[in-house]
Amino acid sequence: MSDSAISAEFKLSGKANWYNAGVAIVFDKNANKLVDLTDFNKVTVTLKCSLTNSLYFGLSAHDEKVTQENIPITYRSSGVFINCDTEWREVVVNLDSLEVAPWWLHKFGLKASDNKLYMDKIIRAYLETTYGSPRDVDSMVSISRISFSGQRYNVLVNFFAFASLIWIALAIWTIKFYSSAKQNISEVEQPLSYEQLTFNSVRERDRQAIIDYIAKNFSNPEIDNESVSKAVGVSRTKVNEILKSEYGSTFTNHINKLRVIEASRLLAEKSDAHITEIAYLVGFKNISYFNKLFKEEFGLTPKEVRGKGTQI
Repeated sequence: MSDSAISAEFKLSGKANWYNAGVAIVFDKNANKLVDLTDFNKVTVTLKCSLTNSLYFGLSAHDEKVTQENIPITYRSSGVFINCDTEWREVVVNLDSLEVAPWWLHKFGLKASDNKLYMDKIIRAYLETTYGSPRDVDSMVSISRISFSGQRYNVLVNFFAFASLIWIALAIWTIKFYSSAKQNISEVEQPLSYEQLTFNSVRERDRQAIIDYIAKNFSNPEIDNESVSKAVGVSRTKVNEILKSEYGSTFTNHINKLRVIEASRLLAEKSDAHITEIAYLVGFKNISYFNKLFKEEFGLTPKEVRGKGTQI
């Protein structure tokens, strides 16, 4: 098997703000040609990789309303996280279960229900490291084959002879990759409920609007004071004042608290979901930062909470 594999050794730089390494797979000499994969319902990836790494396998599709050529973040994308093993293993991905992440739909102003991947307009497949992968550590990935299968076809991609395969270390795509694996986790439910209030003043109306908007959007990694103030129609100062008055907290601290509370629930309820997946799903971009805040909030690491099997 290793005779027909492609391998890469790499080190993710600790000096870069955004970093990843990956392999892009195109289906035609014309890298921007779209292919129809609707006849396929499964893809099997045979690989091995350093235990310290975690990988993400995904598909990118063209969206006529959003996609801009050669700007990867504008593609509809979905995929699954893969735990690494130094022995050869097969990872099976159910293509029928892939859905576009809620944060991507929100970013481009699309409805949450519009989460199909558009399997008839696939532009590339990709396999890359995640933010859970360590920096400044020697790493290795070897890929033997990728097999797409369905009711009518079975296609084996042999990487030894596949000329369109390119490994690019240190940011194959220069984007912030905020993946949200939806294969095993349902969309985040809101961890807090709020009483219905009678608005007797403008302040009460603003208060409720701010609280409701944050409760519905805290898992969006792009949320910040500016986006909340624009969405609600108040100043950034007003947002800070409301949060300080209601929770005695800054904007950032309040968002982080909501995220770790929701993460604790998902860790207990979604035993088949990886900790890295949960961190990304609730809005964290950095797994180390998530672990740090989680430990500060609960006195336990996410792994320890997962072992308990109950929500804190």
